[in-house]
Amino acid sequence: MATVGEVVAGRYRLVRPLAGGGMSRVWLATDESGGDAGPEFVVVKHCTVPAGLPPAQHELIRRLAYPEAEAAARVAHPSVIRTLAVLPSWDGPWLVMEYFPSRSLHQVVRESGPLPPARVAVIGLAVLGGLRAAREAGVLHLDVKPGNVLIGLDGRVVLTDFGPAVTPAGVRRLSDAGVILGSPKYIAPERVFDHVSDERSDLWSLGATLYQAVEGRPPFQRETTTEILRAVGADRPPPPRLAGPLTPVLAGLLRREPDRRMPAAEVEARLRKIVEAGRERSRSRFRRRVPVIAAAVTLAATLTAVAANAEGGERSGTPSAVPTRIPAVVPSTPPAPDGFTWWIDPSGFQVAIPANWRPGEPTAGGLSFTGGTRGRTVLGITPLARPPRDVVASLEDAERDAGLDGYRRLRLQELPEPLSGVWEYTFRAPDGTVMRAVRRVTSSGGRSYVIEWRTPRSSWASELARFTVVLASFGPRSGT
Repeated sequence: MATVGEVVAGRYRLVRPLAGGGMSRVWLATDESGGDAGPEFVVVKHCTVPAGLPPAQHELIRRLAYPEAEAAARVAHPSVIRTLAVLPSWDGPWLVMEYFPSRSLHQVVRESGPLPPARVAVIGLAVLGGLRAAREAGVLHLDVKPGNVLIGLDGRVVLTDFGPAVTPAGVRRLSDAGVILGSPKYIAPERVFDHVSDERSDLWSLGATLYQAVEGRPPFQRETTTEILRAVGADRPPPPRLAGPLTPVLAGLLRREPDRRMPAAEVEARLRKIVEAGRERSRSRFRRRVPVIAAAVTLAATLTAVAANAEGGERSGTPSAVPTRIPAVVPSTPPAPDGFTWWIDPSGFQVAIPANWRPGEPTAGGLSFTGGTRGRTVLGITPLARPPRDVVASLEDAERDAGLDGYRRLRLQELPEPLSGVWEYTFRAPDGTVMRAVRRVTSSGGRSYVIEWRTPRSSWASELARFTVVLASFGPRSGT
């Protein structure tokens, strides 16, 4: 068994264990091949064979592990964890993956409770995109569950941990040998009872995952594995109580007969409508609250002015009067998050900025702030003259014009929210420091903005929590 400090393939030094189960051991490691740039964090996973299998099944899984892992590694999509290398080993292959600071969806629901339907719809769209990319690469996932859906500190949703057999040939060989691997609470009934697995099986598991995200519990929760599987094959899940607009999507995904299951295209269309409706409800609530708050503040200002005039009238012996013109009053801004202060911009937005950060010189119509570790982290906010017609194309144009030394793209994609996209990359600063950056295109108050975050790659994980607060706080200025 691997130990802390061990070096895998002469390159990846194990730092600490992250997770473990019957099929794998997962470690945080450093890639020590970076030269002057220094080591970079990665995650390495040692694929193992479950104990207790008959010798023939044990040997079959051992032989399949490496080629099936290579097949899964070919899936390239922003919502699928990036596999950097697959390394053969006598006791099971090692997978080297990107380091992605995150919590699993299972952890998020366990710690915070059920999520709102619109948020679950965003997660569903991301996972659905990853499953589509897998299908286009000729593989299945076959272990979609809340524990394998990761929510990054920056809000990115990533599907990880493909099953040990993902190609049609590999799945068929396992099935012929009587081996069905998966998580009972999320496994499609046809996989268990008919030994059939295809892309519709992943859709069932997606439905079970979204059900747990919005309801706080899996659709089939029983005391034993046998009881769970019996319920999967014979019962309908309890009608959801919290799903709201997600209810028909969950019902369509959790149909026992694969031929009747809601197809992926329809699932995507329905989830997008839920996301957009949720955004519209937020905008409506804000529009309704602003006049009420403004009226209350204006009334308070009026009463204060009356009292001041009355006080002055008594002192001077002249009659008091209500002023005929009251200055405009901007509603108060809620308290900033701990360690942050509000920046209220005249152009119409407000954002929480880390306290004590220094504003920089305005550039290209935008503004910037500097702080963080050794003052090397930069936040930039630039309004766009008009919303981009194609978010991805506009980011690709910026990528072509960047001319960065040592540039490497990490992801460039459209996000589920309208007029929203993200471009993440690394590059080398003039002093040789390897930097990591993300540009996020977003909209607020009817305008589009680019929010950029740059920091040394070695500080990325520690600084990313601040960027999450910045993104969550960005919105229309109070009273506009």
